Amino acid sequence: MKKNIFLLLAVTVAISFFSCKTAPPVKGAESDAEVVYRQGLYFLEKGDYNEAEKKFMKVISDFSYSKYEPYATVALGDTFYKKEEYPSALEIYTRFVKMRPGHEKAPWAELQIANSYFAQKPSGFFILPHPSEKDLEVVEKAVEQYRHYLNKYPDDQHKNKGVEMLSQAEGILIERDIRIAEFYKKKKHCPGVRMRLKHISDNFTVTTEKNRKRIASLTASCPVGTKDEKSDEPE
Repeated sequence: MKKNIFLLLAVTVAISFFSCKTAPPVKGAESDAEVVYRQGLYFLEKGDYNEAEKKFMKVISDFSYSKYEPYATVALGDTFYKKEEYPSALEIYTRFVKMRPGHEKAPWAELQIANSYFAQKPSGFFILPHPSEKDLEVVEKAVEQYRHYLNKYPDDQHKNKGVEMLSQAEGILIERDIRIAEFYKKKKHCPGVRMRLKHISDNFTVTTEKNRKRIASLTASCPVGTKDEKSDEPE
């Protein structure tokens, strides 16, 4: 009986030992803070987000005056982003930018704020045109933030990614406005059509030939001066 118990304990210890998650030895680190931070980066790269979170939190809590604390803070935001916990990531990035606007990680945090908004965009929102405006508030915030990032950091190394993501976000809003305009066209409500087309021309650059043709068709259907019983865009 005792032999079986000792055997069971030995197996349990062995399983615990081999299942323990450890990062490779960190060579050339200048401090304990750097060791823990680099371990966190290792787990983040490997997709072990829970372990990465623990390491970055340890840097933030135990080495708050270290130069690695701000890097760990942004990396913690990246960890939440990878875990698809976008509101938490957004909160961390936003707080970081407010507290450390001049830090070298600030441009990345600004971009990730926009990405965190955009990642929360609803799916399947083209059901009823007009109510969809409420659903796309996060996309509107993403567009605003992408523009802010690109204006503030025009030479940032991630600029091209920002331009690409801005184009995607704007494309969703353009599609929304065109569909709403088409809805008003079917209702023979030209003021609503023109209002939506003006919103597009004032705020976006239409880049696809398909959308340019759709807008041209809508414009031709409701030229300026068209009489309409209604004067305002309906609720």
